[in-house]
Amino acid sequence: MKVKAQRQLQSYFTLESKDTPHPQVAKSFRRNFLVNGLDLIFWHFGDSFVSVDTILPVFVSTITTSPVVIGMVRAIWNAGWFMPQLFLAPSVEKKSRQLPTVLVLGALERLPYLVLGFAILWLPSLDPGAAVAFFMALYVWKSFAAGMVALPWQEMIAKVIPVSRRGRFIGYANLVGRAMGVLGGIVAGVVLKRYAYPQNYAVLFFIAFVVITISWGFLAMNKEPEIKKEPTGLEKQPPYLERLKGIMRSNSNFRKYLISRGLCYIGNMAYGFVAVYAIQRFNLPDTYAAVFTVILFGGGIIGFAIWGGLGDRLGHKRVLVLSTLVWIMGLLLLGFTSSLTWIYIIFGLMSIASTGNMVGDFNIAMEFGPESERPTYIGLARTLTGPILLLAPIAAGLIVKGWGYTAMFNVSLVFVIAGFVLLTLNVEDPRKLSPEVPPL
Repeated sequence: MKVKAQRQLQSYFTLESKDTPHPQVAKSFRRNFLVNGLDLIFWHFGDSFVSVDTILPVFVSTITTSPVVIGMVRAIWNAGWFMPQLFLAPSVEKKSRQLPTVLVLGALERLPYLVLGFAILWLPSLDPGAAVAFFMALYVWKSFAAGMVALPWQEMIAKVIPVSRRGRFIGYANLVGRAMGVLGGIVAGVVLKRYAYPQNYAVLFFIAFVVITISWGFLAMNKEPEIKKEPTGLEKQPPYLERLKGIMRSNSNFRKYLISRGLCYIGNMAYGFVAVYAIQRFNLPDTYAAVFTVILFGGGIIGFAIWGGLGDRLGHKRVLVLSTLVWIMGLLLLGFTSSLTWIYIIFGLMSIASTGNMVGDFNIAMEFGPESERPTYIGLARTLTGPILLLAPIAAGLIVKGWGYTAMFNVSLVFVIAGFVLLTLNVEDPRKLSPEVPPL
């Protein structure tokens, strides 16, 4: 078995001409796999101390009781990550290297963690409205800085990690990162219990800043080859906006994919509320936010172990279909939750589903168009769904405020099922249609 594992590992790191036409990519593949993997691992480790789905919503619930504001935590993160990407696509398409831009914007993205750590120490002493406004302003900075770096980072990854290896790369790196996240969740629980409020939350942000700074160090060790852009004819095409309209008109499969993801994203509005719902319903202390984080990251270990390899072998549409089905199961269970045990199971399903969405969405958007227009397709996939991701959690908060959590979970379920049906029946796997992608 050891010999077989070694052969599989050697086979994974041995690139053939069908995997990449660029010798420099093949030469540096092992190194880039390692340093980008460590970047993702330490990023997830740092993120586990301030999880957007567990710890941050619970912290915000200590300075406001408004479910709309609590929903804005996930909404701002979603909007910040998704919405800026399309606007950077023309610049990214022209560059032969992305790493310098990634490092500058990546540093700007990490700095708010340190600022938030100091800010949290005095936020509770402010008027609640001022405290919420100041926290949200800093969180907007963090989230939109992440969105600014997202597209050049994805293009760099698409360049140094060939398509035939991307699913497993994302899966393996995130698997280890989620395992580290379990440790981070345990440490977060100790910090929340040992230190008084608000020092406990401040300490979590300081730890997160140190860890994600380490991830930046590994990111800087990339060896991205400078591959000159070949003339593509894009320079002679209509202005950028007209080109975007042309893609949307001509590529019906991509258009159906965007609609299906938009419906599913509305159905994901419940993500940021499950932890707060459980704590309020079962009258739990804040330390349970760390317990839920451990389950969330633990479930991610299972998810990433499955989804990456499955996507490489069977295509990432299959990953999205199956992970959406898992989330439907979780939402169904939320309607019948009668004990804390069921909440643990739901967090496990939620984690497996979200990791599948992460792997599937990350990879499939890179495969819809030709390599020369890849940044534009990625940008369209992210930015066009960004407003939905901004508004859905806010709408969820309004539904909770007016009709309660059960109504919001039911609305989520309806939209997820609609997106699932459209994705399953009407969207073709782009890998089967693209001549630039190796066959499955």
